[in-house]
Parts: sequence; structure tokens; C-alpha cells
Amino acid sequence: MTNQKAEYLIKLEKVLADPHQTIDLKNKKNRLELVSHQDSERNFWVEMTSNQKIILKTSIHHLESNTFVGLLRIDFKGTHQNPTGIKDTLPEDLIPYVGKWFEPEDHHMHVFVEGYKPLAWAIPLADTDFPIKEINDASDLSDLITNFARLINLKSLINIQQAIL
Repeated sequence: MTNQKAEYLIKLEKVLADPHQTIDLKNKKNRLELVSHQDSERNFWVEMTSNQKIILKTSIHHLESNTFVGLLRIDFKGTHQNPTGIKDTLPEDLIPYVGKWFEPEDHHMHVFVEGYKPLAWAIPLADTDFPIKEINDASDLSDLITNFARLINLKSLINIQQAIL
């Protein structure tokens, strides 16, 4: 897959395959199936996972040749190291992050880059336009999900069941 195709897939209008599906934040994993009426050949899913180490990992994947390819993911409290090698397909804006190690407090956004393992590259959330930079309480999770949906061009309204703290 090329960088251009990944960008096209992220920008493609999507809707929930099941418009009545609910995200239940007390679950460790939530998965939403997405479809696009603009390009009916495409299938996607969004997954939100959390565990004791990572507050929330939110990702979108695209079905490509019977395998799912990660297009975009946001990690809060996760650790990660970017690749150290530069290929011709690496976008200029990622060059400053070659080999960067992300500590748990370095919230970051993983992006697809052609020629690398899917989602091998990340950029600090502080260096992106994504409006949610921190998660401090449960209401921030709803804002994160809503803004992630906007980022991936999800047109459906999402029903979010808040976790009881």
C-alpha cells in the first residue's frame, strides 16, 4: 500500500456498519465495523483497547487482501521506538523522529508509512493538530473518541456508554 492510498482511505467518508452499536468504556476492547458508501470495496474497523499499562489505544484498520492493515493509531501511556532507517517513502515531517523513543508520558500518533511495518512510525501528539493531548478523566475519553471519529471521517454518531468510576 502506498502513502497516498493510506491517506485516501483515512479521508474516505465512513459510517458504522451497525448504526446501533455502542462503545462501552468499561470494556477492555471495543471494535466498530465501518463501511464507506463512497467506495463500497472498502471495509474498516476501529478498535479501542485499554489495559493496566495503556490508558487507551485507538486505531483504525483497513481490510486489504484479507488482512487488516493499520492506518492510524493514537496511544496514551504506551511506549514505542520509531525505526532508525530512512527510506524514500518516509515523509519529510517524520524525519525529525527517526529512532525516537516514546516514554509512557509521550502520548503519540502512529501513522502508516509505505515500506515499513504498518504503524511502525509515530509522532508526538504535541506535534500534531489532534486536539486531545492528554487524558485526565473519563470525559476526556469521549472527547478523544469523538475527535478520532472526525479525524478518520466517520459520519455516524457514536453512542458511548461511560464507565462508572
